[in-house]
Amino acid sequence: MAEALGHVVFSDPADTAARALAAAALEQLGYAAESATWRNAYLLGAHELRHGLPATTARAPVSPDVIRAMSLDLFFDYLGVRLDGERADGRRLVVNWQFADLGRQYVLTRDHSALTYLADRRSETADATVTLERAVLDRLVLRELTFDDALARQLATIDGDAAKVVELFSLFDDFALMFEVVEPRH
Repeated sequence: MAEALGHVVFSDPADTAARALAAAALEQLGYAAESATWRNAYLLGAHELRHGLPATTARAPVSPDVIRAMSLDLFFDYLGVRLDGERADGRRLVVNWQFADLGRQYVLTRDHSALTYLADRRSETADATVTLERAVLDRLVLRELTFDDALARQLATIDGDAAKVVELFSLFDDFALMFEVVEPRH
């Protein structure tokens, strides 16, 4: 029965009678569920049908503790996951990253809508070379600091085309904290 009501809600999300009936059915399934996972899913679906998505507060795209605990390799993998491939399509970029506090360097390449990196390498044809400490990079990704502020406070330097580095950071996706469980995506 809940599946048939789901079809009705998908065909006409504005049908309040169908939404109320589907919410009541999901709520009863939630009360009867022995598994906490299923109970929570059913009750969240009922809440969504009655009230919409729960409001969430804005925050950085990932926990500061997670960012700070990542190795540089994992950090650049994380940036690759966040790259919006459609917006990056057709844009090529090479950036050298030098970490003054760690004595490490990386070359980051954005090409073919993907972000790749090589550790302990440097490109002689890079668009820009960014020199900073790891903690500054963490703060940039966590949005605790802007590139302009980092440059003005001499926490980072960019040799080459600074606009390319700013463009790189503009192509990262932020993932929503919540998503529709029952309703069709808009």
